[in-house]
Amino acid sequence: MDVDSDISSQLDSISSISNQKERTQSYLSLLTTLLSSPPPSSNALITFGKHFTTSTSMAMVVGRRVLGSYVIALCAGTSMDKKGTSAIPLDEELSNDQAKYEDLGERAFKTEKGEEIRRDVVEGVLSGGGLSGWCDEQTTVLRHLYSHLLTIEDDFLGAAKALMQIPLEGTSRLISDEEKLAVYIKIVRLLLECGEWGQAQTYFSRASLLIHVTKDKETNLQYKLSQARLFDFSARFNEAAQKYHEVSFESSVAEDDRLQMLKAAVTTSILAPSGPQRSRILATLNRDDRVQSSLPPSLATMLRKMLLEYIVRQEEVKEFEASLEEHQRAKVEGGGTVLERAVREHNVNACGKVYDNISFEALGNILDLDSDSAENTARRMIEQGRLRAWIDQPLHLLYFESRTSHDTDAEAQGTAGGLGIESKEKEIEPRLWSERWDDRIRETSMKVESLAEQIQQKGLIPAVSVV
Repeated sequence: MDVDSDISSQLDSISSISNQKERTQSYLSLLTTLLSSPPPSSNALITFGKHFTTSTSMAMVVGRRVLGSYVIALCAGTSMDKKGTSAIPLDEELSNDQAKYEDLGERAFKTEKGEEIRRDVVEGVLSGGGLSGWCDEQTTVLRHLYSHLLTIEDDFLGAAKALMQIPLEGTSRLISDEEKLAVYIKIVRLLLECGEWGQAQTYFSRASLLIHVTKDKETNLQYKLSQARLFDFSARFNEAAQKYHEVSFESSVAEDDRLQMLKAAVTTSILAPSGPQRSRILATLNRDDRVQSSLPPSLATMLRKMLLEYIVRQEEVKEFEASLEEHQRAKVEGGGTVLERAVREHNVNACGKVYDNISFEALGNILDLDSDSAENTARRMIEQGRLRAWIDQPLHLLYFESRTSHDTDAEAQGTAGGLGIESKEKEIEPRLWSERWDDRIRETSMKVESLAEQIQQKGLIPAVSVV
């Protein structure tokens, strides 16, 4: 009779042995036999594991000793990160035999189909429910292992669900806040990898309540990055850009990854809604030398056009759009994608630097919209305080208000990004055209007089004496 067919009868026979030490040694001998003939039988190993994990009458001394050896063998040879993972309880005897079962496990699963068998065994032991509470530590390690194996196969949702099954609350097992935090953050990262940002937000909220307990730099970094990606997924692009830019300065992150974070910061800042907050972020990123030296020229050019409020053309939009992730191409209310909305609103503001007023038909041509949609876009921006202008509805014209003069330095006080946009919005009142004309004439005359005075001071033109 082969091992698969009589494994259950052997386990039943061993369980009837009254002497605990003999019973333990018989279980371990059977486990050694199952692991010593690569490739091992997955069904036999599953039956062996479930004999312990579903038992309610197992002597804890025997169960923990044997199941601990079993778990050590299953984990042997994997690259599973032990950080944030429950340690397998080791008594003196198990500690002495640890190397033996690590070696057995490594050789057993080193075959061509070894990893597939390992995953099937772990999945089989954990499936079906009915797991006993006495072996929580061992089954928790198996859930971490199962999550790790699914991650290798790029099944991020399955890996996250494996970790969700770990009982972190309402259990007799003593679990530290740092262990809970590590599990929550790992779940968040896995859910974000498969685009399930709604569920990720739930577990991130739980992690937020515990982040203060850790001083570990890697954990804090993963928390910040998860927060940035959640802002990104939920279309809160201003906040995402700030967090990505913050992470891009972390010295513990690899150089390539820092540049990737910087690229994400620039991308999300461009996608953000037009307004003072976005202007400040654009100015901050523009002062970062790495944007010009290390990022693609098209991205740096797009950033500068947004910062200086130059009109962005359709071909530039298409080139930039090719680098966006799937969630960044989502449709928004009012039609178009997130990028199209951001560029439309940017171009409305850019028109204010070129024109005193513009018809909605002409504005629509620039924005690639009909006149009604162009008017709705301008009206929404005015209502939200992101455009200083007023609408002459009878004439279907948009009048742009002149801004307070400031230096273009982004650190100019009282401005957003140094672009002359006042941080505190004031009520906009229509002005007569004649008043606007007089202001322009006065401003031009003063500039000509200042220029002539500078030329004379430098001696470029000799002073002419009047007789």
